[in-house]
Amino acid sequence: MEGLTAVKTHRSESNQEPEPALTIRSSHKVSRKPEDVPEVAAQDGVNQHNEVSDVSTKRTIGCTSPEDALHILRSQPDTDSLITTLSQLQSGHGFTKVFTLAQPGPLQGQIVNILVTVIIPTFWTSLDGKDRQLLVKSLSNITGLNAVIARLRALSTPSAGDQLQELQDLLSLADRLLQGDDFLLELWKDLIASGSETIKLNLAWKELANLLGSAKIVGIAAQAEDTVWQSKGKVRTKSLWLANSAGYCNWIGRNIASLSLHSASDSHQRRAEDAAKVLDRSLGLRQPVSLMKGLFGRLLSSQAERDASQDSVRTLRTLVGHLPVFKKREFTEQCLQWFSVLLPDERSHEDQKVAAHATIISAAAAPLVALLDHDENLQHGLIELLADPTRNAALSFLVRRAAICSLSAADSDELQSLLERLMAAFSDSLFISHAPIIQQESLAQTLLLAAGYLHRHQPMAVFVTARSSGHMQGVSDRLGASNERARWLGMVVAMAISRLVDKEGQRMDFGVEEMRTEEAVWYRHLVDLKDEAGSLDDFGRLLRESETKKPVRRRLRQPDLEKMPSINGKPVFGPPRPPPQQPIASQTEVVGEKISEVVEDGDEDNDDDLTPYAKPDSDPEDSDEDATLVNRNRPRPPVYIRDLMRMLADDQNAERFQLAIQHAASLVRRKTSFGSEVKDHAVELLSTLCNLQDPFDTENFDELRLQTMIAVLLSDINVLGPWLSKHAFAEGYSIAQRCLMFTALGLGGRELAGFKTEDETFNPKLQNTEFPSKRLPPKMHAIYTGAQQLQSTKRLEAAHQSVENELIQPLALQAADQTTSHLNAVKVRTFSSRLSTENRTRRKPNPNHLAKIFGPAFFAPLVGRYQQDIAAYGSASILASAPFVLVTFLKTIALLLHASGPATLGLASITAEFWDLLLGLRVQAAGDISVLEAVLFGLLTLLEVNQEGYERLAAEVPRQIAEAQQWVNVVFERVGGGEMVVGGGSKEEEKVRTLAAGVMVRLGEIVKGEQRRVFGGEIG
Repeated sequence: MEGLTAVKTHRSESNQEPEPALTIRSSHKVSRKPEDVPEVAAQDGVNQHNEVSDVSTKRTIGCTSPEDALHILRSQPDTDSLITTLSQLQSGHGFTKVFTLAQPGPLQGQIVNILVTVIIPTFWTSLDGKDRQLLVKSLSNITGLNAVIARLRALSTPSAGDQLQELQDLLSLADRLLQGDDFLLELWKDLIASGSETIKLNLAWKELANLLGSAKIVGIAAQAEDTVWQSKGKVRTKSLWLANSAGYCNWIGRNIASLSLHSASDSHQRRAEDAAKVLDRSLGLRQPVSLMKGLFGRLLSSQAERDASQDSVRTLRTLVGHLPVFKKREFTEQCLQWFSVLLPDERSHEDQKVAAHATIISAAAAPLVALLDHDENLQHGLIELLADPTRNAALSFLVRRAAICSLSAADSDELQSLLERLMAAFSDSLFISHAPIIQQESLAQTLLLAAGYLHRHQPMAVFVTARSSGHMQGVSDRLGASNERARWLGMVVAMAISRLVDKEGQRMDFGVEEMRTEEAVWYRHLVDLKDEAGSLDDFGRLLRESETKKPVRRRLRQPDLEKMPSINGKPVFGPPRPPPQQPIASQTEVVGEKISEVVEDGDEDNDDDLTPYAKPDSDPEDSDEDATLVNRNRPRPPVYIRDLMRMLADDQNAERFQLAIQHAASLVRRKTSFGSEVKDHAVELLSTLCNLQDPFDTENFDELRLQTMIAVLLSDINVLGPWLSKHAFAEGYSIAQRCLMFTALGLGGRELAGFKTEDETFNPKLQNTEFPSKRLPPKMHAIYTGAQQLQSTKRLEAAHQSVENELIQPLALQAADQTTSHLNAVKVRTFSSRLSTENRTRRKPNPNHLAKIFGPAFFAPLVGRYQQDIAAYGSASILASAPFVLVTFLKTIALLLHASGPATLGLASITAEFWDLLLGLRVQAAGDISVLEAVLFGLLTLLEVNQEGYERLAAEVPRQIAEAQQWVNVVFERVGGGEMVVGGGSKEEEKVRTLAAGVMVRLGEIVKGEQRRVFGGEIG
């Protein structure tokens, strides 16, 4: 066999004589079969008795030290030599001296580098599963992991296109290298067994914790995967778990739990400390849902296996106990954020539903009690979190209820300090005037829960707090607040506290109708709620139930056509029909008088005036000359919602999918007023549409999907409005999907307000009017025409432009009148009078159904989820990092508010809250011109809707008016020269300047009107 040579080399150790060794070199590929035995040619200086007769002897002689193993790996070994060398490297006793790859060192680094850069590209595709696992095991160490990640990063550049196969092999290797829940445990064992010094072990583990606890692995894996897909000319449709931050964080959590569990079993203190180091770094990934789910899920699954709940409790306490104090608080906060996703965000006003949540809250309180028990740092951290209005509002009501329950079970004395801090924040005058309503509501609920628990343990503590001057002054400030909701919260909290500490007949009662509503009764009864903390077994059952209830996004199986009902051999959608009734008896003869034909003589040419029927059109199904190729089992449009969902889930049959999406909107609208079929499947159908992809490049797919989402949304707006608002901020959705949800909310609300005809007028469904040869294919056309704007927001942007022109036009005409006031004598009529004449000739507007439900169905869910997202993630929020999503969000609220109009219920509180939200975005607006335009458009919409209540605005929001006027003046002065915004062109700056001028005019009218009212005339 050609290509094999034996070369005699010499190696020496210390002062010993040089010892001959035999090295085998191969110059051929790995295609050699295992049974082929290479012939070793005799060379000069090699005696005949040194020839090797079998492969095993040859391997033993050729690799007696790590240096020899490195030399063999560098010398293009064959498969057998490679496997033998790797086995010796893994055995730990295959050399004359102790050597292990787990111990970081220069020789280990050279061997690992050869394995990653030379051996993997050459041998990976040809090795079987067992040999691949041996190679993976050789790289299962800190040095190997660093080398694989570094090589992936080097190959993930556009210039590395000729190394695509190597990049794919490395991705496959990384996938196998990091798989499993015991990767961290095995790596730790190997590192400890290497016998390194303590300082070296600490440095090596710190390096590993920094690597695993950063986003480096996820980012490099995602970049490598994108490079592979782009080199193939395809769009990535599925992602490796390593490139998915949620999947990676879940894996990290499971590995940390596995390492911690073994530390509890053998009382190895160092193992728990090292697990805590990885957890410390992993908290910085800011993926609380995935990380905590993996950590607690692994802990509780092992508990179920060993049936020892105390082990899990002890493991959890030991793990968290080794974290720094500030990391303990961050761990608690991320746990509560995960609980907010795990527990339903329901604040039902019905006592039965409140009682039904007791089991869930008891289970959720179990891990919190295990953490808080005998740990004052965690208790103080939880109090800090609950007393902070911003972070408090980011938690769901059930989670806050479980947190109060666990704090009471761990140490009831801490409830008094929590109540005092909550009362101080709730009674603060600045908080009453400027805090968002959702923060005030969440703080009031937490305050009442804490007061109820503390009153059962220490009634006198609640009595002292209720009689304090701070509480009395807070009630007084709330009763004098300009915001109606703030006043209402002050009254309901005062009545609930008085109900605890005052006797019957002396309790506070404001005697107003607002205090007798179902919501007010629910708030006052929060002080009576009492929950008991459960065990970790209960929490484990809660996790398993949440997994079973969670809808799995998967492709539905195509129904079996043979089992479906059919007519004339063709499948029929929907439930099977009952068989037709058979006639009792068949009639064989005519009964009664017979009919006879009467022939009259006449002109036979009278039939000439009759028009004959036209010949029927040819059947397109029969157009094929070969009758065997005619497809007569073509799909029919869906007639039931379940059929529609099955057809939308079919990614194998293009005709079925396209037929379903084309008829979806009309089917939903037909079924909305007919029975409850749409409402029964509305949430599932809307979830399907939010995640729907177009595998067949369907024409007008985005428009058809949007129309269907609007139709489903309007079928049950009170339920689906908050649902869609919540999911627009949920994890796992792309920017395009979030913008699609905002667009559906905006256009659906405008349709409720009677603007459907206007939307269709300025945005008709255009047909392809260009000659076909001048058009790109649909897929390429979408890429080049949609580069500046997402397809999902085109209709929302069209509505925005229409409303913006509608708001600016009266101001422009008014300015034209003032500019040409010296020509009034020769004018037939003013410019503004023409507009008023046009307005008088309009048709009677459609009824506005949006005004009654805009607050609870649209504004409160959208703004509430926005504030929760910002409070939970800060600058990492999608709304802070992606200006396009923020702009779409602001335009959606502004368009809905404009459509709702001056008759909106609760307009005063909506105005104050939206105004504060817009003013809070001034810093972001200074850095992006699109955000600046959206903020100015929102302010102009606010002023337009409140045009009849300028006097009320001056009395209720004077601070906001002054701040807005000062800021808009600065924008108007500086934006023209391009000094204030980045990325703004001349058209964008002109539009922003126009909007700023409109806002200045409206604000000037408010100020002048208030001056006339107070001083009897304008000042200056």
